[in-house]
Amino acid sequence: MTQKPAVGSQSAQLTTTKDTNESARLIEIRALVEANNRSKLGTDLIICQIYMESRFDAHAGAGHDARGLMQMQRQGVQQVFKYRKQKELGHMPSDAQTQAAFAEGAALHDSNAIFDEATNIGLGTEYMQYWLDTSPSIAAAYARYRGVANGIYYKKISECAERLHADPTSMQLLREMVK
Repeated sequence: MTQKPAVGSQSAQLTTTKDTNESARLIEIRALVEANNRSKLGTDLIICQIYMESRFDAHAGAGHDARGLMQMQRQGVQQVFKYRKQKELGHMPSDAQTQAAFAEGAALHDSNAIFDEATNIGLGTEYMQYWLDTSPSIAAAYARYRGVANGIYYKKISECAERLHADPTSMQLLREMVK
């Protein structure tokens, strides 16, 4: 007669599997950020931002304006396209160039490409760099990215990023950040 495993051990096994899957996802996200970060911000800070925004769910916000890992909104994507044009030209784009950039950004936002993890991280970090370039501090840039000026968002992710740097595979740190 075979014995059934105790309920407690089944629960522990499920928890271990969940932790292993989450740790594997953290490793994937780290590699994606390292390959696609278009900002001067560190990898751990971006990882914490992604977890805060989407809990690493690439399809987060599928029915809303904020989409993907970094929860990019249409207006943010459009701003990235306009800023790219400005950098390309070396000056502010004309109204017609701005409208073309906005249309291109809106088309990307409305397509499934916005949910591509590499694309979303590239756009999100490029958008962060825009705010870094136009803000007096990193905290102010994050306040503008998030649209909330109380500083709590940046405080949480920056503190978590410091801890994550010391323990780069810890999902527990990320879970604690969002409590």
